[in-house]
Amino acid sequence: MVRSWAIYILSLLSSFVFFLCYKMWVSWICLIVILLIPFLSFAMMLIASRTMTFNTQCPGNVLIGTPTSILVTTGGIASYFSYCRLKMTVTDRMAGTTKKHTIAINDKGTSKIPVNTDHCGSYSYDLTWLTVYDLFGLFFTKTNINKTNEILVKPAPSMPDVMPDMYGFKAKNLRKSKQPGAEIYDIKEYQIGDPIRSIHWKMSAKKDTLLVKEPLEEYGGHSRVILRLTGDRDKLDLHLGQIIFTSRFYIEHETSHKIRIIPPDKGEVSFEIESETDLERAISKILRMKLPKEDPHKKSDADGKAELESRDGAKASQKEETSDAD
Repeated sequence: MVRSWAIYILSLLSSFVFFLCYKMWVSWICLIVILLIPFLSFAMMLIASRTMTFNTQCPGNVLIGTPTSILVTTGGIASYFSYCRLKMTVTDRMAGTTKKHTIAINDKGTSKIPVNTDHCGSYSYDLTWLTVYDLFGLFFTKTNINKTNEILVKPAPSMPDVMPDMYGFKAKNLRKSKQPGAEIYDIKEYQIGDPIRSIHWKMSAKKDTLLVKEPLEEYGGHSRVILRLTGDRDKLDLHLGQIIFTSRFYIEHETSHKIRIIPPDKGEVSFEIESETDLERAISKILRMKLPKEDPHKKSDADGKAELESRDGAKASQKEETSDAD
């Protein structure tokens, strides 16, 4: 804007000198036109700012590494006689960092704001101010937008080093059965309230005390997928992809499981996963979590490692049967 005024003042001085040296109708016209430019510029700026329309088209979700952009469109009566600059603040919620940008809208009223998809996470694009200039850049006005767009950059599924094994990842345990005709029983001493028909007469005769049969049934324990949060974005992207692959493998095999998030500075967070909808909801929440700030001198090679393990859902009884899930 300072340069525009400097050019205008030089043009005005030149036309005035030309008028003094060459007092003909051409010099008169040049001087009058130069004098009218500020008034015309101010009128164009007012009309453009009053009639300006502003729209954005923003993708909600995008896969990591996929080129994408936010489409910004402006219009109005005087949009062809003005130009705009857009103030924008980009916030990386996982890293907790912010960057400010100024975007120029081209003469066709359309501009593409590139979106950084190098790492997974939740990115907030806050459009704050729209500055409208006249065609000559002599005057401007600001319009407060206060429009926020959130973009989730999601991980791509990646096969883990160890492929999930349904036999190893689904532990077998015993629990009380509601069906009296179960084939598996546990023997315990008779207590008041136990049904008479459950008394084991032969065993009671041998032990010389009343013993009852307690029916048991097998059930599968919950598998768990563990993610340790780390500030290393490359490792985090890889392990998030492995978690999605493993979780979808469980869903395809109709195995309910948990995704456990272990931050280094606070209690863990877990998500129950039974369907693709549960997985999408869990990943969206994980991408909005703030990553810990780590000391680079104390970093361990084990940080950010995604562990896949299976654990029992409850303590087994005396006749518990388990399969190793490691």
